[in-house]
Amino acid sequence: MFEQYTSEYLLQEMINETKPEFDTSETSPLYASYAASANQVAKAYRYLNRVLELVFASTSEGEYLEKRTSEMGVFYRSAVAAIRRGDFNISVPIGSRFFVEDVYFVVSDNENGVQLLCEEEGEIGNKFPVGTELLPVESINGLETARLGEIIIPGKERESEESLFVRYQDKVAEPATSGNIGHYKEWVSEFEGVGAVKVFPNWDGPDTVKVVIVDSNFMPAAPELVQSIQAALDPVPGQGEGLAPIAAFITVESAASYTINVSATIEIDSSTTVEEVQKQFEQILATHLKSIAFKEEIDPIVRERVVGSLLVGIPGVIDYSTLLINGQMANITLSESETPVVGQVTLNV
Repeated sequence: MFEQYTSEYLLQEMINETKPEFDTSETSPLYASYAASANQVAKAYRYLNRVLELVFASTSEGEYLEKRTSEMGVFYRSAVAAIRRGDFNISVPIGSRFFVEDVYFVVSDNENGVQLLCEEEGEIGNKFPVGTELLPVESINGLETARLGEIIIPGKERESEESLFVRYQDKVAEPATSGNIGHYKEWVSEFEGVGAVKVFPNWDGPDTVKVVIVDSNFMPAAPELVQSIQAALDPVPGQGEGLAPIAAFITVESAASYTINVSATIEIDSSTTVEEVQKQFEQILATHLKSIAFKEEIDPIVRERVVGSLLVGIPGVIDYSTLLINGQMANITLSESETPVVGQVTLNV
């Protein structure tokens, strides 16, 4: 808005408004005074322009973005620690601590299967594969088996500015009120571990609502997460004892996984190997599938040309042929209640 007010522009304005009898040449004291003043005023205009940017959500950032979104009740989501199942040969006491590498887990529940809470917030608790051996911090009599199990609640880093802004836009565009679809999305999205939610009204007759969720990794949600949301929304069907209105019959489900298998013949140069390409491709494919999973504004289609472009975009890959997705040379269309998951990747040279 104030871009034109540069130090050069302001200096020239002051010179233009000076009476002719005064010396404004570059070697004059008046010119030096004007130049110094112009620099300071230009700096003030830059600050003023930045203030205006921080006022509007679309150009704001950091704490100032949250000040704007907070007017609609939208705040940064804090980092979340991962909760995982544990596999032990004996019943381990709550509070027992285990570690793998430099990451520590503590037993937080042992009534319906052992649950392990990562002591460090963020995604670090997600990285270890199922079956990873755990070591106890203190000796436990009779303990012979201690392994990490499946993820119940994925660990998550503090929310990004982009994510906060998207949620703010959603809140403005689809205000939640009186048990409408937006209200269900708002309720469910507040649960730790939920990555996205879809709501299907009248799915099994009048007054029935199906809520389908994925976890924060856009993978099928754990049964514990599904059950906690069911209990919060509609613990006694249709009685209005939860968040849902009276006479609304709610069914909460996890999205079904749709396995995506990819095979192809690739041509590579001497800078890489087929093993390295396959490792990179699996990671890139997983990121791409996450980008299209459960996004209402994006068609749930795994496109052959996009998968091919991901493959040929890997350094060292010259070309590919015979690209098959789930055994066919065609796009894969998912249903609204499915989320894509990387299956078997087979690359040959």
